[in-house]
Amino acid sequence: MDILLTFFSVWAVADGARKISVDKEIMIYAILDALAKPVFGAWLITSHRAMSDTNIDLEGYWSHGLAANGRIRVGDEE
Repeated sequence: MDILLTFFSVWAVADGARKISVDKEIMIYAILDALAKPVFGAWLITSHRAMSDTNIDLEGYWSHGLAANGRIRVGDEE
């Protein structure tokens, strides 16, 4: 969460108040991006691991694939 606040602070100082140059702003954003990617990636992985697994049980033709039962036959006479 601190990284998000830092992005906002840089934006406020650079674009809002125009206190730093564009070159410094670009360097600061590049450093923040490099720091934010692993933090958000770790957050995404841990939140994904915390989710419960979902098992969907499909019945019928689609669960058995192309077996002989339920196969659509075109042109066969019975």
